[in-house]
Amino acid sequence: MLTERYSHTLADILVSKDSFHPYPTASERDGWDGLSSDTRENHISKGETHLGFEWPAIPANMILGFLRHGDRKTPENTRGLRRSALADLVLAECSENKGRFLDDIVNGIWCTCEESYWGNLGALRLQKAGHDFPDPNERVVDLFTAETGAFLAWINYLLEPQLASISSMIPDRIRYEIETRIFVPTRERDDFWWMGFGNRSVNNWNPWINSNWIACALL
Repeated sequence: MLTERYSHTLADILVSKDSFHPYPTASERDGWDGLSSDTRENHISKGETHLGFEWPAIPANMILGFLRHGDRKTPENTRGLRRSALADLVLAECSENKGRFLDDIVNGIWCTCEESYWGNLGALRLQKAGHDFPDPNERVVDLFTAETGAFLAWINYLLEPQLASISSMIPDRIRYEIETRIFVPTRERDDFWWMGFGNRSVNNWNPWINSNWIACALL
């Protein structure tokens, strides 16, 4: 289908790494200041609701709730609250550019990096230990692991100088987590079923994970 519809080669389409610049960063103010006043105010207002945000914990008993009773919603909804708050804070800082949201953004990044497992709890069956607590010695790459990696990569793309002004360890930590949780497992393994190298057909996991993997690599 692709070869029938598109005659271009990759060399015709892909830009150089130096030319890859999909969106203005927070430091490039023309793009962000050019937003409509309603959009900017909406982003800032949402961010303000998360100033001083108390990042909800994902304790072991939430994992036990899944292992014992199949309750995925409680830990995954808690993780969703974290991701949503962090996204709102990032967009608020990009819109306002006063540094007011940076400490809370750093808190959110750090909480995310400290999570033992970024993935869907149902995907724990992919680890050799099976359905158990996440094994830090075996990083499983699933839909939400890849999505979280891309999420952090976008944050670093937008705000790297601002984050580094607080500590250079913050961008470094983002790169470390993406490397160890996403790049290394997918470079060293070909047995995740969604890769399509085995007998099982691929499904939506394949483009979802690969598109987020590519975003991590490019960003």
